[in-house]
Amino acid sequence: MNEPAKRTSTSTVRFYKCPTSNRMLAEKKLISKTAPQQLLMREAKALQHLAGSIAPTFVELKEEGGEISLIMEKIEGETLSHVLKEASLSSDEMARLCRCLIKTINQLHKNGIAHLDLAPNNILLSNLSAYGVVLLDFAYCAFDEELPFMRPRSSFAGHLNYAAPEQLGLGSNMISDKADLYALGLIIREIFGYQDHIKDNYDDAIEFRRGTPDLSKLPPDWRQMVTQLLKFAPDERVRILTHSDYSTGSSV
Repeated sequence: MNEPAKRTSTSTVRFYKCPTSNRMLAEKKLISKTAPQQLLMREAKALQHLAGSIAPTFVELKEEGGEISLIMEKIEGETLSHVLKEASLSSDEMARLCRCLIKTINQLHKNGIAHLDLAPNNILLSNLSAYGVVLLDFAYCAFDEELPFMRPRSSFAGHLNYAAPEQLGLGSNMISDKADLYALGLIIREIFGYQDHIKDNYDDAIEFRRGTPDLSKLPPDWRQMVTQLLKFAPDERVRILTHSDYSTGSSV
């Protein structure tokens, strides 16, 4: 049994049931001629390292006719982008979701990986993960031994709307896992109703990052945290190890 494939500007993912194991699998192939096959190998390394805790379970890398494809287990769930578009979340649900995201990103970094392309459509909400969140698309990730690295001269290839200033050529020329903290701040801000960071072009995205984002819609505890995540200078961004100092109500 096959399911409709999903396609992005650089890749396509086909879903199918493995005839021998009966598991639902996802096969990812690159379709962009400018995207090197090493991106899939990098993603495979990250999935193997995370071992299915906050990312899909790695199955294998296949090569046919010089073309590499990544096979992983299919995770049931909805992307965060879909949930934000279709669902109306209560304040408690928004806070719970944000806490899950914080724990997931902290776990990612504890495992020595920076995602570097976090965005709502790369985040899957699923009960099959450690914190109810599964991270997707690790093609642009980096590992501890590579961090920090100097920003490539080529233009940013990930999600423009969630890129940190340094990824877009502003301020520091070094990229580290602090870029994920900036993206996390924008995503939390979006969960609470903001969309003004979503821009149609590079220049507008640059201009947004040069300003001070409005946080008035956020509860005071979350406003304090997101302020720290969205600092322009990477070294000033503060990782939230526990949300107990910022949240009210029960913890996740």
